[in-house]
Amino acid sequence: MFSLPLRDNAGLEPLEIWHAEEFAAHLDRAREHIRPWVGPAFVTDDVDGARATLCV
Repeated sequence: MFSLPLRDNAGLEPLEIWHAEEFAAHLDRAREHIRPWVGPAFVTDDVDGARATLCV
């Protein structure tokens, strides 16, 4: 799996399907801010849409 160590105990890894609820909640908070930079398929409105985005 892709992983990029950042420092100490921090790393950068791709989101996985089990992150869908947290991903959907974050999109709710950031939707209007990120909309100009991402496609409409990325800005989902619910957990099922977040799962679909993460499966691509």
